[in-house]
Amino acid sequence: MDQNKLKRHHVMRSLILAGITALLAYLILSETLSHYLAPRLHMFSYVTLVILSLLTMVSIRQIFVGSSVYDCDCEEHHKVPRTPMGSLLVYSLFVLPIVMGFVMPDKILGSDVAEKRGITLLSNDVRKLADVTANANANATENEKQTAEVKEDAKPSVEPQSEATNQVATPPVEATDDEQLRQRFSNGGFGDFYTDIAVFLHKQPVIELNDKVFLDGLTTMELYAKEFAGKELETIGFVYRQPDFTKQQFVVARFSVTCCTADSSVYGVLVEKEDANKWAKDSWVKVRGKLELRQVDGYDMLVLKASQVEAVSAPKDPYVYYSFEAAPDS
Repeated sequence: MDQNKLKRHHVMRSLILAGITALLAYLILSETLSHYLAPRLHMFSYVTLVILSLLTMVSIRQIFVGSSVYDCDCEEHHKVPRTPMGSLLVYSLFVLPIVMGFVMPDKILGSDVAEKRGITLLSNDVRKLADVTANANANATENEKQTAEVKEDAKPSVEPQSEATNQVATPPVEATDDEQLRQRFSNGGFGDFYTDIAVFLHKQPVIELNDKVFLDGLTTMELYAKEFAGKELETIGFVYRQPDFTKQQFVVARFSVTCCTADSSVYGVLVEKEDANKWAKDSWVKVRGKLELRQVDGYDMLVLKASQVEAVSAPKDPYVYYSFEAAPDS
């Protein structure tokens, strides 16, 4: 192939590599990478940016140094396009996404996606866990009762002793508030992780369901719905409505991303307020109110009776993530 034509192909390849590198750098520097990728994977993007930068420099070097027809041992297995139309078609497949990445506005996920995927107000996994735990606790209680009856029947009769020979019982140590709460929540049998979060949340005069504890906190309140009924709660999210909602209802919702937005799920709290219909779909709001317990399909569900709703701006990172960390010290 003519060296001038080959050089033009190297120029196009260099421009494409430079464009991809610039687009990734823009997403990182503008802090919009979280709109597409979970923070725990950002490190891979940084490594990719370094690799792309090196490849771009190597490609630019080939423009000036030149190269043979074959840059590898593959011979004719992947030749450069030989016609202008072929070149236009091949390079357009790479150029078009780069241009769209710069031109198209960043848009976070909202109600349209939530409607297609469905929103989780009470997780099926949580329901199953609650059922399994309840059955296990019931079986354990029944076994303990039967064991106690057997021991009672086998216990030998003992003559009552005089007060002088009886050992004086040590008065129980009075439990602190934390100990009482821990005992109260540990009886649910959901493990120390959720017990810690339940104690942390319940101690707050007004539960702040912020980004850090949104998912873990929501799951915890679902597990201990009865214990959290009557508590004040404050959180932010976007407004989501389903067709069967009343004018007094909407969901304050958040998207959860595991790896990227392709695997996102929607979680939220059902809100009730007289003027709820004045808040537009996908608008971001801060909601504060009291949690009320409702029965839905035989399961307990918490509904937020809002006393305050105010418009807020969407956070820089609009998505929430499971932390899988112990509750912060209060």
